[in-house]
Amino acid sequence: MTVRVVSDSTCDVPPSILADLGITIVPLTVRFGDEEFLDGVEITSEQFFKRLQREQAIPSTAAPSPGQFREAYERLIAEGATAIVSIHLSSKLSATFEAARQASEGLAVPVHLVDSGLFSLATGVGVIEAAKAAEAGRNAAQVQDVAEDTFRRSHVFVTLETLEYLRRGGRLSRGQEIVGTLLKVKPILAAQDGEVVAIGRIRTKQKAVEDILSRLAERRPWSTVYVVHATTPDDLAYVSDRYRGFSPETPVITGRMTPVIGVHAGPGGLGLGCVTAPDNESPSYLPA
Repeated sequence: MTVRVVSDSTCDVPPSILADLGITIVPLTVRFGDEEFLDGVEITSEQFFKRLQREQAIPSTAAPSPGQFREAYERLIAEGATAIVSIHLSSKLSATFEAARQASEGLAVPVHLVDSGLFSLATGVGVIEAAKAAEAGRNAAQVQDVAEDTFRRSHVFVTLETLEYLRRGGRLSRGQEIVGTLLKVKPILAAQDGEVVAIGRIRTKQKAVEDILSRLAERRPWSTVYVVHATTPDDLAYVSDRYRGFSPETPVITGRMTPVIGVHAGPGGLGLGCVTAPDNESPSYLPA
């Protein structure tokens, strides 16, 4: 059996890992007015954030069409895939999962769909673990189980310079009562039930990062930790060092937000997360 893993461009998995594990990415679209760009294909993160910071109008995003997913699935089948596991950002945040579902109907091989309930590298870590399972020869149901178990054990927090980008994009579901008081504080957000929820506000970004690190440290032991930035590589390096101080043996995955995530996070966005160690509910073949 040849199981292939598909995701979308919001998973923020570094290109080197995508290539090493043979993960297929279907890009979303970023729009600046009448101009459209395939996320991470026709516009890079560097190009996007430079443009975002110099233009007043906030860009918009669009999910891939079912046809884009269909083309990707059919190509993998032509290359010999006997099953596909397609893993995507929360269906409550985007129509991407629904487009993948429509595209999966009537294909010659089964497509196992996974709604991560998460976003950015929080989704990406599950994609990586699924691809490792496929590479190890697990069947499609087992690969799906690995992804879903990774998401069950995932915790992700985000700090932003402002909630304005999320507010305009309609991606903030609760905690709206703090929006009007955030001029001089940094919001802390979390993923809950597939949505983005404001859980607090801290006076400075440094204190917000320390608050998040404290929340994550309480969830040790970890199997993986990760950090993804928009425009602040120094924050990436700092958090990576702090992770290693907490748990030197835990793998640290680092990445940069792709343009579609950047539309909603804005410049200065920083996401930190962990996957806790496998437990009694995890598949028995996962390493302890």
